[in-house]
Amino acid sequence: MKRNEDVFENDIVYKPTVKANGVNEDIRSKQQQNGHVQGKTDENEAGWTFWLVFSVVVAVFGNSFLYGYNIGVVNSPAKIIQDFYGEVYAERNGIKPDKHILSSSSNVSTTTVTVVIGSPGQNNTGYNIDPAKANNVSKSSTENEGSVDDNFLDLMWSITVAIFVLFGMFGAFASGKIADFFGRKRGMIIITFIMFLAAVFGAIPKAVRSPECLIVSRAFVGLHCGINISLASLYLAEISPKKIRGAVGTFHQLFITIGILWSMILGLPGFSGSPNLWPFLFAFNAIPAFVCLVVFPFCPESPRFLLIKKNDEDGATKALRRLRGRNDVENEIEEMRSEAKKASSIKQFTLKELLTTPELKLPIIIACLMQVAQQWSGINAVMSYSAFIFQQAKIEESAIPYVIVGQGAINVIATIIAIPLMEKAGRRALLLGPMGLMVGSFVVLTIFLNLLNNTGMADSHSAFAIVCIVAMLSYIIGFALGLGPIPFIVVSEIFRQEPRAAAMSFSLAFNWVCNFILVLTFRFIQKGIGPYTYLIFIVILVASILFIFFFLPETKNRSFDEIASSIGFRHKRKWQPDEDRELQPMGNQKV
Repeated sequence: MKRNEDVFENDIVYKPTVKANGVNEDIRSKQQQNGHVQGKTDENEAGWTFWLVFSVVVAVFGNSFLYGYNIGVVNSPAKIIQDFYGEVYAERNGIKPDKHILSSSSNVSTTTVTVVIGSPGQNNTGYNIDPAKANNVSKSSTENEGSVDDNFLDLMWSITVAIFVLFGMFGAFASGKIADFFGRKRGMIIITFIMFLAAVFGAIPKAVRSPECLIVSRAFVGLHCGINISLASLYLAEISPKKIRGAVGTFHQLFITIGILWSMILGLPGFSGSPNLWPFLFAFNAIPAFVCLVVFPFCPESPRFLLIKKNDEDGATKALRRLRGRNDVENEIEEMRSEAKKASSIKQFTLKELLTTPELKLPIIIACLMQVAQQWSGINAVMSYSAFIFQQAKIEESAIPYVIVGQGAINVIATIIAIPLMEKAGRRALLLGPMGLMVGSFVVLTIFLNLLNNTGMADSHSAFAIVCIVAMLSYIIGFALGLGPIPFIVVSEIFRQEPRAAAMSFSLAFNWVCNFILVLTFRFIQKGIGPYTYLIFIVILVASILFIFFFLPETKNRSFDEIASSIGFRHKRKWQPDEDRELQPMGNQKV
C-alpha cells in the first residue's frame, strides 16, 4: 500500500478538516501555498551539504578518531611497553641488565634485562628465557638476584589499559552537564586541553623511566574520550536531517574504526612500534586535538541546542541554514519550537529524575542494555588484547602485528558498508543479523582454539589457526555492521530533547563501567579458562538478541518526538510495523 506522504510536513501536525481520496486537503493546501510539498522538502532536507559534511568530519576527527586511536594504541606495541615496564621495575629492585640471560623476541631491542617472568622457560611477555638461568640473574651479579613476577606485570599492564576506561566513566558522567552548559560544539573545543596534557605525559615515560607517566596519560585520555564520545554523538544527531540521521551517526563509529586502524599502523615495528619510538604513539594525541581546537570554531553549533536549550531562535535559524544549504528551514524550526515549548514546562533533568520518570523507564533500560551488549560482546577485549588472542591461536609472532592491521582494515571497510545500509535496512535488522554472525564466529573460535590445544592434531594446527583468524575477522565485520555504530545512534534517538543529554551521559557512563570491568578482567579470565572465555560473550550476545527483538522498535525515518512516544512500558504493545505506522497522519496516531 502506498505511503500517504502528503499528511506529513517535517513532523508538524495540522488538524484535518476535509478528506478526499485519503488526503487531508487543508494540509495539501498549506503545503502548496508555501511551496512545501513533502517530497520536495524531504529531498532537500536529506541532502549532504558542504557545511554538514565539514562539521561532521571535524567533529569526528577531533573526537571519535581519538577514542578509537586510544582503544587500539596499546595493542601492537604491548610487548615492547611491557618489556619497558620490566626493565624499570627490575632497575628499581636493583636487578642489573644482562644481555646473555634474556633477549627480546622482537629482535629490535639492543638491550634487555635480567627479569624473570613466570616459571622457568615460560615466555609471557615477549622474552626468550633460558630455562637453565630463568630463576637467577647472571653469575657475575648474584648480589642483585631477583625477579619480577609475571602476575605483577600483567596487573600493571591491565591497569594501564583499564584506567583509560575508568576515567572514561568519570568523563561520561560529566558529559551531560558539559553538553548543556557549554553546548555541544564549545564543549568539544574546551576539552581539547585534556588531550594536550595526555600527550605530554605520554611522550615522557621512557625519558624519565616512569611507567606511571604512561598510566597518567591514559587517565587523561580516558577523561577526554568519556566526555567527547557523548558530545560527538549528540552533535551528530542534532545537526543531521532526519532522513540521513542514521548515516551521519555512523560516521562516529567509522572514525572510531579509522582511529583504531591508524594506531595499529603506527604501532608496527617499522614505524613507531619500536623500543625507542613507542612514546610517539601517545604523544600523537595532540595532533587531532590541535586540529579540533583550530578548525571547529568555524563550524555551526547544534541548532537544536541553540533553540531548545538557549532559546536562541535567530542563532538556531542561521546555523540550520548553513547546515542545510538553503534558506527555507521553517519546517525544522517549527518542529524545534514545538519541542522547546514542551521542554519549557519541564525543568532540567537530574539523574534522579531521569531514573524515576515512569515514561523513561523502558528507554533507560534499552539505552543501558544496548551499552552492555556493545561492551560485553567482547569487542574491546578483542581490540586491546588481540595480540594475546592470536598468540592463543598459535599465529607466528612476527606475523601478529600485520594480522592486527588487517583486522583494523576489515573493521573500517565493514563500517563504511554500514553507512548506506543504515537507512535502507534499518536499525533493528542491522543489529539482529550481524549479532547472529558474531555468535557464530565465537562458536567457531571456541571450537578451533580447543582443537589447537589438541596435541594429537598437531599436523592440522596451521589450518586451525587460519580458521581462527577468519572467525575473528567475521566477528569484527558483524560488530562493525551492528553493535558498533547503532547503540550510539539509537540512544540519541529514543529520548526527547529535554532528557537526551542526561540520558546519553548516563548510558555512556554505563558503557564505560562495562568496558572497565571487561578490560581489567579479560586477561585473567583468558588465562584462567582459555578458549572457553568466548562462551561468556556468546551467552551475553544471545540474551541481547532476544531483548532487542522484543523491546526495541525501528527508529529510522522518525522524528525524535514520535520515537519517544512509541517507547514506554505502557506503550510497548502499541507499536506498529513501519509500513502501518507510516500510513497514518501523525495527528491520528494513538500513543
